[in-house]
Amino acid sequence: MEVHMSDVEEKVDQLHADVGVLRFDVAVLKSDVAVLKTDVAVLKTDVSVLKRDLHEVRQEVRQDIKDVRKHQERRDFRLLFGTLIAVTLGLAGLMAKGFGWLH
Repeated sequence: MEVHMSDVEEKVDQLHADVGVLRFDVAVLKSDVAVLKTDVAVLKTDVSVLKRDLHEVRQEVRQDIKDVRKHQERRDFRLLFGTLIAVTLGLAGLMAKGFGWLH
């Protein structure tokens, strides 16, 4: 097996070229990682803003629900009280009719 010096030099030159390409790829990857870190930081900021907004919306919805329930309770009480008065007057009328107090 005979190895020529020109073949070895050619292989070494090819390896040097490959190393140069790899160094370029590493530099590109480092810049890509920097861009990704920036993007992640922006996403974290956006998520924190969304969380804050969601918290505010939840508080507003809870307050609206409380207001609706309070209004609903008043309306329910008024309806129940009116119904109780109507039933009482109706029964009183039936009793008066039954006892002959009304003709």
